[in-house]
Amino acid sequence: MELGGRALYNLLRISWLEDPKIKVKPWQVEDYRSLSTDTLFARLKDLGIVLDEQSFTAYAESCDSPEDLVECLWVDEDDLDKQDASYLLLFEIWRRLLPQKQSLSVFCDELDQLIEQYDQGLLDDEEVLQKNLEDLEDILDEAADLSGSPVKVFEDLSQFCAHDLHGFLYDYISDLIERGDETYASELINAFYEFLPDKKWFDLLKAWLFASMDIEELNRVAGRLFEQLLDEPDLDLLLEIAKFLVHRGDVRLFMHAARHAIPLIKTEEQFQQLLRLVAEYYRCLDKDEEENHIHQLIQKRAEHDLQMPLDPSDKTLQHILGISKL
Repeated sequence: MELGGRALYNLLRISWLEDPKIKVKPWQVEDYRSLSTDTLFARLKDLGIVLDEQSFTAYAESCDSPEDLVECLWVDEDDLDKQDASYLLLFEIWRRLLPQKQSLSVFCDELDQLIEQYDQGLLDDEEVLQKNLEDLEDILDEAADLSGSPVKVFEDLSQFCAHDLHGFLYDYISDLIERGDETYASELINAFYEFLPDKKWFDLLKAWLFASMDIEELNRVAGRLFEQLLDEPDLDLLLEIAKFLVHRGDVRLFMHAARHAIPLIKTEEQFQQLLRLVAEYYRCLDKDEEENHIHQLIQKRAEHDLQMPLDPSDKTLQHILGISKL
């Protein structure tokens, strides 16, 4: 998916922070929010764009977004690096000086910042994130009313986010359910369900939400998802279903999920994830001997490269395949 607005540079900065060995240019990953407004204008001047707050506001009046503004101010189409560096500076000035003139790219940039803070455990006020999710719902609803295609609207908006928006919504709602905030979790599921291109993940959330009252519903949903996954295999979803079934639902369905996941496993990391689920499965059944055996298998693989391709003839893999058929 081609990213729009500032999302590409947000993604580049996130990737660089995770792996500083990635080759980047300093201006591509700089924290522009930490710079003073005077510094931003000075950097623009160095690039050949001379502005102050008054002239910036005057130029911006005729533009709908920071993207429009850079097109208006930048004339040297041959120097793309300087144009992009100017865009990042203009974007940050726009964000600060024109909060009342919020474009889609500015909104999604703020959402990206909040998602990153939440993922890192650095979000001081979760209500700010929740307010942005309310605004996101309003934007999607309004756009869907105009276009008539909720899924297309969600996909188009997602191009302006560096984070996987679908994945974040799933993870955040999962966290809410874990924390016991089932009312708000239900509200978010209902708010975004129609917009999602792949609804199977949210079907699982729905089942989890009501599992405490109707455990059979979780079993029914898991069964339906298994049938769908025979035609459209999805390892991540199978492992997620298995994780749910460890603590809830029919234990036979857990091994059913594990058995279907095994042919899809490609890396050591994926296999160790499954092993940890099998160990947890045995723990919940109070089968201490079997649980300890799985933990020993995991320990033996502690030094394995997690990105290493998994050998289909691996003895431990064959062992797990065998017990999943019991």
